[in-house]
Amino acid sequence: MASNSNRNILIKKYFEEYGIIDTIIESFNYFADYEMTEIVNEVGEVSPKILPPGVEELKFKFERAFLSKADYIEREGVSRIIYPNEARLRNITYSGSVHVEFSVYQDNSFKGRYVVNIGRLPIMVKSKYCNTYGLSEEELIKLGEDPDDIGGYFIINGTERVIALSEELSTNKLFVQKESGSMKVTGFYLSESLSVSYPHKIELSKTGLLYLSFERYRRLPLILVLKALGLERDDEIAKFINEDDNFEEVYINLLEYQDIKTSQDAILALANMIRLTGNDKVKMEKMLGILDTKLLPNLGTDRNDRLWKAYNLCKMARKVLLVEHDLIEEDVKDHFMNKIVRTPGELIRDLFRVNFKSVVNDAMYQFDRLVKRGKIPSFTSIFRSKIFTERFESAMGTGQWTRNRVGVSQVLDRTNKIAVLSHLTRVWSSIPGEVELLEARMVHGTHWGRLDLIETPEGKRTGLRKNLTILARISFEKLNVDEFIDKLEKLGLKSVKYKNIST
Repeated sequence: MASNSNRNILIKKYFEEYGIIDTIIESFNYFADYEMTEIVNEVGEVSPKILPPGVEELKFKFERAFLSKADYIEREGVSRIIYPNEARLRNITYSGSVHVEFSVYQDNSFKGRYVVNIGRLPIMVKSKYCNTYGLSEEELIKLGEDPDDIGGYFIINGTERVIALSEELSTNKLFVQKESGSMKVTGFYLSESLSVSYPHKIELSKTGLLYLSFERYRRLPLILVLKALGLERDDEIAKFINEDDNFEEVYINLLEYQDIKTSQDAILALANMIRLTGNDKVKMEKMLGILDTKLLPNLGTDRNDRLWKAYNLCKMARKVLLVEHDLIEEDVKDHFMNKIVRTPGELIRDLFRVNFKSVVNDAMYQFDRLVKRGKIPSFTSIFRSKIFTERFESAMGTGQWTRNRVGVSQVLDRTNKIAVLSHLTRVWSSIPGEVELLEARMVHGTHWGRLDLIETPEGKRTGLRKNLTILARISFEKLNVDEFIDKLEKLGLKSVKYKNIST
């Protein structure tokens, strides 16, 4: 009895500090506070294609973005504060304005700093941008709001909608598994940077050759890619892949492409393989552009990152060979260490990134169009907020998201308070229900304490639709790389340096 009493006290204390859906609300706050500005900074500088007479250079530099609290603009053009219950009753969207600050530079001189409203963003109820945030129970009752409402959802055209938690494979991590057919072992890697994500695949054929596929470029010889990235010497390639082992497959690959001696030869050979057009110089420039922007963008997109990419590809090839020779076990995709649960804030971030770039591209088009007609547009009038607003409301209303994901936004189940809580903590797998993957549907030992082992539907969604446990919390803050490296070094690990590579 004493142990049960202590357990109850601990759980009570936990919920005094944390709410069941705190991380869901925090993810939206984190997106609005920090990630919106990161995306705006990521776009950086843009320039119109057509310039006004007498202007040699014109640049728009985007600096920060911020979200206003929920409001509503009446037909008379008057903006006022709005609360969730009014949005429900009047069938309107509970949203706030997104403002972007940018500077304009003309002929290398500062022209001015401007703030423009690029559109409206749906606001999560009970987030810090909701007008009920921080209000007491008495104040909520006076406003006609439910004082026990936990929030965590959105109101789109009067309908309460939830952005479902999404269970996906971790990004920027190599998963190696043995295959049947023409390939012995395959390594899968989803490279995700702030702006893009490209799938990568390293394959070991039955003849011992290693191939790399990324984005839309299929089965390029790995040795050629390594040499094109600047790792030219065969002994260095063998050293980085083999380390303390001596895999015969490494020498098979080096022997296969022994005629390729220099980085330029490898670049041209790859360009010819993917049928790039132009003379040799143009083809090589195009190939280097592909390697810089499409290959492992999470490691960088600058020419100085090429050797860093080559070194990491060697590590990936080594893991593939270790699995092939049974020196390590293949990865288990169902282990929760290899999964990531995308919060609503992260999913909105993906949608915001796509829509903001569309707004910027449209603004540059409007500028070019007006200049072509002989007009000099104001720098703020070229941004059309209707595009951003309509696209966001459409995605939130239909559930159709980036990367061809569907069902991301769902109508909130209001059967009772337990149903609401269940829906807000529901985790949806990206695997289609029609796919017959028994292992993905079964309970894995690492689910304990993180996912509810009982609550799952019958039928084709069995095991693919789960729920977080009431004590589960999701971390979404970014890792401080420098602090992490310092901790690894304090544990006794040493950095490995190669030319301008340090890892």
